[in-house]
Amino acid sequence: MAGNLFYSCGCAGEGGGIFLCRETETVGKLETLALAPLPGANYHCFYGNFLYSTWNVAGKGGGAAAFRINEDNTLTELNRMESCGVATCHVTTSPDGAYLYAANYLTGTFAEFRLAADGSIAERTLVADHNRYPVGPRTDRQECAHTHCTRFTPDGKWLCVVDLGVDRVFLYPYQAGKGIDIDGVQIFVSDPGDGPRHIIFDAAGTTAYIVNELGNSVTCCSYSNGKLEALGKYTSLPENCTATTKAAAIRFSPDERFLFASNRGYDSIACYRIVKPGVLALYDIVDAHGDSPRDINFLPSGTQFAVSNEFSDKICLFSYDQETGKLSYLEGCDITDEPRPLCIEWQ
Repeated sequence: MAGNLFYSCGCAGEGGGIFLCRETETVGKLETLALAPLPGANYHCFYGNFLYSTWNVAGKGGGAAAFRINEDNTLTELNRMESCGVATCHVTTSPDGAYLYAANYLTGTFAEFRLAADGSIAERTLVADHNRYPVGPRTDRQECAHTHCTRFTPDGKWLCVVDLGVDRVFLYPYQAGKGIDIDGVQIFVSDPGDGPRHIIFDAAGTTAYIVNELGNSVTCCSYSNGKLEALGKYTSLPENCTATTKAAAIRFSPDERFLFASNRGYDSIACYRIVKPGVLALYDIVDAHGDSPRDINFLPSGTQFAVSNEFSDKICLFSYDQETGKLSYLEGCDITDEPRPLCIEWQ
């Protein structure tokens, strides 16, 4: 196995930050290596030996923070910068490592930052607003724009900004060294009330999968040159489910034969077989063994699966059968050291 695992704990005070762990040879056992304090830490990403995380302070907005990943498995904070928005919830770097993009959920905006050669955040170069677009029909959650995810297309030419409040995925053209072009945007419109949350692309770069928070579903799309086209939509819930619930995370299996999405409320993991690009078959829904599975991810070995159950204050581990796609809960292996685990990523 290779790579270190990083997970964030989003509590506002003491205990919040980025934790660095290592998968051990013992099934269900992780070794904690380091902590980088960061109150209100949320989602994070990597570029080279640098880690970038969002952070939030209640009533005072949020922003992005830069860390250097040292050879001795410690993290050194380089700097922080505000994103001119509230509830900064997702972050990504441009393929050339020149820019960083952060989504501000509550204000329906996203920020562009220029990165310095030493990995620090040099300056904020843009704040873009989606609130001029019509909102979705869910008045309880779609009262305004709610940017929720920033991610580049596999060709590196377009920045996707997923907006739950206006039921849209915005694709902005990116020029290396110059940033995005706001005026050249392409827009994919989701079904009304779906509330798209996150988007991922397959390795071939031709198919996208969008997890819909409000619709509790996954939308499959073809992708080409900045344009998404819907192919089909698949529920993440069992038939006749009446629970108040919302979808959260979406991940591929390492070989991309399977796809997984988490449900919060009906606390579970929906397991899909990828029949062919853009076509899914739901084959299992697995108990998350906790409250509000905010994120999910495979460990570096590819044989274990982690679920961050935010409101149970624990990360639950599952074994993963690479042939069948079956997830099996590893009882007694929960990570319960830190409050409000959120994002799980590894490098």
